[in-house]
Amino acid sequence: MLVSICMCTYKRDTLIKTLQSIVTQKLPEGYSLEVVVVDNDVEESGRGVCENFKSATVPIRYFTNSIRNLSEVRNSTMENAKGDLLAFIDDDEWAGDDQWLGRLIETLDQHQADVVFGRVIVHYPESAPGWIVAGDLFGKDSHPHGSRQKKGATSNALLKAHWFKEKGFKFDPFFGKSGGEDTDLFHRIYKAGGKLIYDAHAVVEETVEEDRLNLEYIKKQNKRIGQTHYSYLWSKQSGFAYLKTGLFVLAQIAGYGVLTLLSLPLGKKKYLRWYVLFIRNIEKIKTAMLGNKNTVELYGNK
Repeated sequence: MLVSICMCTYKRDTLIKTLQSIVTQKLPEGYSLEVVVVDNDVEESGRGVCENFKSATVPIRYFTNSIRNLSEVRNSTMENAKGDLLAFIDDDEWAGDDQWLGRLIETLDQHQADVVFGRVIVHYPESAPGWIVAGDLFGKDSHPHGSRQKKGATSNALLKAHWFKEKGFKFDPFFGKSGGEDTDLFHRIYKAGGKLIYDAHAVVEETVEEDRLNLEYIKKQNKRIGQTHYSYLWSKQSGFAYLKTGLFVLAQIAGYGVLTLLSLPLGKKKYLRWYVLFIRNIEKIKTAMLGNKNTVELYGNK
């Protein structure tokens, strides 16, 4: 069975480290691997990196898509993939060891799942402000091994390809500049009856980029998360369910607001963990009141 690793790239020096960690993967018997890289850079900066792996036992197939929309680029990776299974990893990540993909496959088989999400370990550069590191403001959620999920991310995932090839599930271009396109896609698969499982042992790692280590970016990122939540989940509800979610969001705003105020005397490393959740939920309410528009752009705006 063929596994296609679907990866987008855009001017990332870390691409070579990502590919190095992929071509050394050890798969279970009966499985083979290919890598599909779609470059969003019109200058094709990733082409040379991919061509340097021509001698590798794992084929790396390079394509380009200049549309400044992350969803469109992600869809291109799946359109060019030949595999029965589609794996996802970001171009600023690397596999934790040579068993990463094998573990995802094993969990997929064991649980008869449609999607498996792995763990992402985040590292901070030495230049990272202490308050960001102490609050772990870029840390990724983790869950019990084998637990059922309702959504997930492409930063570490394995998907049965028939959801794309036969059932037509694609990344929505509406989220192509804001991000959150993966959360939306996997939640739609869940709503359609897909079984989503978390694998705590299949690990990828990443280091936070220098230009993100500031309060402005952190606020922008959490505002986007709030907008995405409304777009993919809350806005799809109606009647009592819609009202119930609204009341829950208001309760979160009140709770996180109080925790932020109480933590203010302790400094950024304490109060910011609550403040970002406060503004995230404020953004949900604002989006509900002002309309379903993702105004925060984290991608495709350079």
